[in-house]
Amino acid sequence: MATHHHRRVGGMSAHVVAGDRLKRELERSAEMAGCTVDCMVERSRPWDGPTYIGGRHRLTLLVEGVSNSAWLDTLDENSVYLPGFVLAELDVFGVEEKGEQLIAEISALTVKEA
Repeated sequence: MATHHHRRVGGMSAHVVAGDRLKRELERSAEMAGCTVDCMVERSRPWDGPTYIGGRHRLTLLVEGVSNSAWLDTLDENSVYLPGFVLAELDVFGVEEKGEQLIAEISALTVKEA
């Protein structure tokens, strides 16, 4: 029986590192747009293939700031840079208004750079 090993980055699984970087970069991007982001739920799991190491990520974000809706509209796989990873996919969905705040679901797929 073959065992599948997830390659690690600095002692952590690559998908965990990618998820952390994604969260940090989203926070930084929001700040530049005049918003604040609070990550309420974060789930990352391995998504490896024979030739790549990847991760699937789901984030639930609470976004505050007058430009929160405009910022969410700008998000896609080309708008966020993840050092050491390729952001292959980024989707924003399930956006709900909660007073002045927005709650948004983010789904992303990352692949570790070779």
